[in-house]
Amino acid sequence: MATVPPSGRPRLEIPIFGADSGQVAASLGALRLELNRAGSYAVGGTTPTLAELAALVASIPSRQSHGSDDDDDDITVRVMIRPRGAPPPDHQTHQQQPDFVYSAAEFATMRAGILRFAESGLLRPERGDGFVFGVLQPRTTCSSCEGEVVGVEVDVKRNAELVRLAQPFKCVFHRAFDDAVGAGVDDGERRRAAAPAGETGSSGRDEEEEEEAVALAAVRACGFDGILTSGGLGNALANVGRLARIAMAVAAEGDVEIIAGGGVRSGNVGVLGAGLFAAAGSSVSAAAATAAEDGVWFHSSCLTAGEDGAEMFDVDEASALVRELRSLDVRPRK
Repeated sequence: MATVPPSGRPRLEIPIFGADSGQVAASLGALRLELNRAGSYAVGGTTPTLAELAALVASIPSRQSHGSDDDDDDITVRVMIRPRGAPPPDHQTHQQQPDFVYSAAEFATMRAGILRFAESGLLRPERGDGFVFGVLQPRTTCSSCEGEVVGVEVDVKRNAELVRLAQPFKCVFHRAFDDAVGAGVDDGERRRAAAPAGETGSSGRDEEEEEEAVALAAVRACGFDGILTSGGLGNALANVGRLARIAMAVAAEGDVEIIAGGGVRSGNVGVLGAGLFAAAGSSVSAAAATAAEDGVWFHSSCLTAGEDGAEMFDVDEASALVRELRSLDVRPRK
């Protein structure tokens, strides 16, 4: 089931790159930390080392320091499982190769990583600890494309295997989801271009909704507990309409959590939240809209460039983001 934080505690998840900023992020109000390998921000985050996880767990506040026996008050740790960043462009075609499509050796590395962390004793399933990953596969379902690869889709078999391997820990399908739903728009453009004159088929929005439904069904079939998404390619603010639609689609079942990420900052999270909730509430009942709101978390790295150009944790940005999210948490209910 989707996790709702205690009243007044903002739904904030902060990805960290190495263990150094974990304690600060938690002390400022982040309820979750997504651990990535140190220095991997530039490639979107990759699998950390076991030593980094040990250092993070040792540094973050425990349940006792919160003065509560409730696990909901504890800081949750999610470990990124991603063997590499996006592949470089093909040296012959100069075209970008699809990300999150892994070789047999890379997939074996992901399996080994999950087992290593799960068996370490450093993660606690009762706290909601777990893993973040996503595996895609090439898609050739476009009937007019004569077998040409036209995008990517969720690899149900491989993801389901990793989710089973991770039990009883939580599993989140990361922004590979955006590649899956984004690819379908290109597919739709191909179908319209190939259609006879006057037979344009479904509207762009209908195709987007179909793509979202297919991807969500695939993620559910894998057994994931959550989805980290921008609502498609690009950033969350630009995709707020689609993001709201996706949140509403999962709220009906209540079994998958939406984590809104991609360009989320203190300067736009208020607009993003208001737009997301307004879009959700414009076409559904108040109860359904509230369910969607309570199932949405926000994900922001809160990084800034230091004097040497290296990315560093921005305490002021994190504090401002928490303040903005608290104002969303006390919004009037419909």
